[in-house]
Amino acid sequence: MRRLARALAMTGAVGALTLLSAPASQAAPSASASTTACVTAKQEASFARGEISLCPQSDGTTRATGYIEDLLPGSGWGTPDGTCAGWWIEMGPNKGMIGPMVCPHFDPQHRATKTFDYTFKPEAPVTGAKLNGFRA
Repeated sequence: MRRLARALAMTGAVGALTLLSAPASQAAPSASASTTACVTAKQEASFARGEISLCPQSDGTTRATGYIEDLLPGSGWGTPDGTCAGWWIEMGPNKGMIGPMVCPHFDPQHRATKTFDYTFKPEAPVTGAKLNGFRA
């Protein structure tokens, strides 16, 4: 009977210690862990296509890599569309900024594709990205 009582006491003690340590192991990820998650997007629309990866860096900046291609480049305003193709970088609901873009009608060689790799400091954490057309 003593063995059984001792075994139950040990099991109870181990269980109590496990419960005490559970909250720490199930805690929300630390800020440094959440800053390593990249936001990626790959899209194609009638006017553009591209791919972008936005990766937070430990110094508060975000690294943007990828490409953007204007599928209706033209050589001037309205020929065929006269807009620039670019990425809209989202920073939560109703917040964002214009990201990498390509404007073939302003480029002397009328290049319709742009690759990019740069860092920037966003006003808020990046939450997404989408293709957009911009009048410039």
